Amino acid sequence: MMAKRTILSALAATIAIGVATVPAATANQNAPATRCPEHLLLAIPGTTETSEGADPSEPHGILSNVTNPLIDQYPSTVLQTFYVPYMSVIVDDKAQTYGTSKEQAIRNASQEINDRAAECPHTKFGLTGFSQGADAAGDLASEIGNGHGPIDRDRMFAVGLMADPGTQKGAGKALGAPTTGVGFAGARPEGFGALNDIAVNVCAEEDLYCNTPEQSIATQFMGTLGSRIDAQDPVKSVAAIITTLLGLDGVPITSTLDALNQSVVSGNFLTVPRLAMELSGHVSKLTNEVASKAVPGSDVEAIAASTTRLTDAASRGDILAVTQLVGELTPQLITFASQFAKTFGDLIARLPINEYVAIGATVTRISANAAIQNYGAIPLDLGKLVGQLNNAVRKTLRALPLDQFPMLNKMADELTPGRVLDEVLNYATFLAVDSHNSYASTPINASGRTGAEELVNYFRTQIDNGGQGIAA
Repeated sequence: MMAKRTILSALAATIAIGVATVPAATANQNAPATRCPEHLLLAIPGTTETSEGADPSEPHGILSNVTNPLIDQYPSTVLQTFYVPYMSVIVDDKAQTYGTSKEQAIRNASQEINDRAAECPHTKFGLTGFSQGADAAGDLASEIGNGHGPIDRDRMFAVGLMADPGTQKGAGKALGAPTTGVGFAGARPEGFGALNDIAVNVCAEEDLYCNTPEQSIATQFMGTLGSRIDAQDPVKSVAAIITTLLGLDGVPITSTLDALNQSVVSGNFLTVPRLAMELSGHVSKLTNEVASKAVPGSDVEAIAASTTRLTDAASRGDILAVTQLVGELTPQLITFASQFAKTFGDLIARLPINEYVAIGATVTRISANAAIQNYGAIPLDLGKLVGQLNNAVRKTLRALPLDQFPMLNKMADELTPGRVLDEVLNYATFLAVDSHNSYASTPINASGRTGAEELVNYFRTQIDNGGQGIAA
């Protein structure tokens, strides 16, 4: 108990003392001479750092420490920046949430890239973002890297994220401090795809928003609920959250199968081998996840067998067999989806949705107050959060017996009341220390460079080397 009192005392002391604010951004002094530079870097600021009506030509927030040195170094024919305007809220009085705010950032950035790419066929694009902005920039980079975005991968020269809540192992390269955790908001199911070799992130070791320990199940749970829960449609959002947490996202499979169907119908057989290999990889991943989680009523063995035959036929150039197997796979996937949807629907119907919504609302308030440094309002919600988490865990385990849903064994073993309390106290300490806002002022590794300086060096390298992949 002494350690916990010490942490809470430190939190109270920090609240009383206050924290330093990020220096105001300086204006871009290089007026663009052209609408079509060689490189356009889109920057998406973090929570409360911008607004829907903000001037895209003016740097905002902590990312100004990344873009200003670059703008000072390169002429506007080589590099320009575009600060993406969006609401940048966690929650507001208009019922906007982190999720709707982030989606607006993605839409606005995607639209600017789409418009500028059409206008400027030789311009290459980069993405950077901080915190919520990094979450949005990372999601857009994932869309582009996996073939769902506004431009092809070869139009991108860099992706550099700061304190990304979507951080995951194997996705991009970490600059600066070595981290071993995962993002607070949960992983991106498809990673960065073809952009993985030019994607980097900087994350302070103490920053839970981008480095939540893998064993901190309660922290991951409340982070995912806080960033993804939608009080307007809680059942749908909880279903999406559980799907992601279980690693059972079927979107890559269906989108790849659609692309494969289109290639066969249109006669574009050159793309068939690649798409067949992609489909095989997605099915293999889903098969492994289903087996390891022992999800009731889900069988992907038939799909896996058909996919193996499809890959073999594609490698042999047997287009007739490929066409037949694509036709065979489609109803198999529909049947699987129907069976899985029923099983999954039964699972979701048992869950304590209201308790999840309450946790999401509390985490949202805590994060919103931390973002505006209203630390005095946080302790009460932290105490409430402990009770809500324990209540949700108890009701979840009561609703889903472990003999029917063995994937919950880890949750049952690790989310004890004492463990929940320890993780919430650790979250409180993280908020008090405010390491999340120190990327322009505190060295991130032994080199003495800050996270902002690491990204400046990275973008310089990518601009100078033509956007080639970075060394592993």
